[in-house]
Amino acid sequence: MIGSPVKSDRTQILQPSPSIKKIPVRFQASVVIIKGYGEGMEYAIDKAYAVIGRSANAQVRIKDALVSREHAVIVYHEGVFLLKDLDSTNGTHMRGASIRQRKLRHGDKFRVGETTLQFILQETGRNRTYEIA
Repeated sequence: MIGSPVKSDRTQILQPSPSIKKIPVRFQASVVIIKGYGEGMEYAIDKAYAVIGRSANAQVRIKDALVSREHAVIVYHEGVFLLKDLDSTNGTHMRGASIRQRKLRHGDKFRVGETTLQFILQETGRNRTYEIA
């Protein structure tokens, strides 16, 4: 137990929390604005939960009045990247339809407000993982 008085001279082993997410380093994910304000800008998706929106706290910040402060999120879960709408006012659109949640693949395009983004997924060839809190 962490914080317990030392009962022996042996080092205690700290067990990682089950809530810690593991992201494979072998993937590099990003989104690129391909239509709209900031066209050509690329944002790295380096967290297991990356918010897309107008908020200054969003990892992918979109300057578009039709985009909610926290509009959508890209989530890495069990080897898959998912795009989820966060109950935005104007919705998240992919392949011509409004979506609530959709699996992302390399090259997929989606729209928030009047801004179109493309999901980029590259393999780095490394097979390690790192942990984020």
